[in-house]
Amino acid sequence: MNPTCPKLTSEQLDAIREIANIGTGHAVTALATLTDWRIGMHVPCVDIVPLSHFLEILCRPEDEAIGIYLAVEGDAPGHVAFLLSQEGALKTADRLLGQPLGTTKVLGELECSALMELGNIIVSSFLMAISELTGLTLFTTPPAFACDVTASILSSLASMLAATGTLQTDALTIVTNMEQREADLEGFFLYIPESNSLSIFLNALYGERPIE
Repeated sequence: MNPTCPKLTSEQLDAIREIANIGTGHAVTALATLTDWRIGMHVPCVDIVPLSHFLEILCRPEDEAIGIYLAVEGDAPGHVAFLLSQEGALKTADRLLGQPLGTTKVLGELECSALMELGNIIVSSFLMAISELTGLTLFTTPPAFACDVTASILSSLASMLAATGTLQTDALTIVTNMEQREADLEGFFLYIPESNSLSIFLNALYGERPIE
């Protein structure tokens, strides 16, 4: 039987949404600090998404983008991905490397390394906030980097989630839209806790029984 995302009550969804809101707030703060940009953040969207419809969670799936993926390990395993438009990635690389905007035309080894380190730092900030809230121990694997159209990156992520054996049908997906209007930068932060992790989070917060 393929694992599916458990059903959650509205109160449980609110609790998961609050965890996401606090974590992504810290992630955005880390991004703003590293780039010295004022970053806007939309309220995280929490939804149960069939993996077969994974491409629908973001707009403009045909756009070129870069994706940084990190697996979350520890007490509550999960998956995190940070996506930037291709243009936004070039500008962000310039900002990280202390260069005038427009300097970077192609992402080379140095630029990709800087962007992966950025992803590592903002995800670590996200997990640290959740750890402080729940008392759980969470850490990441080294980041993986992809440069492709958004649809291909999301398809690869969905395939990887299915291959883990823990999320083969659908997943509770938390998506936060980040933007910096002056630099025309748009990014998406995706957090996908594994099914068993939802019970762990709720138990850590409220001492609830495992979700059926």
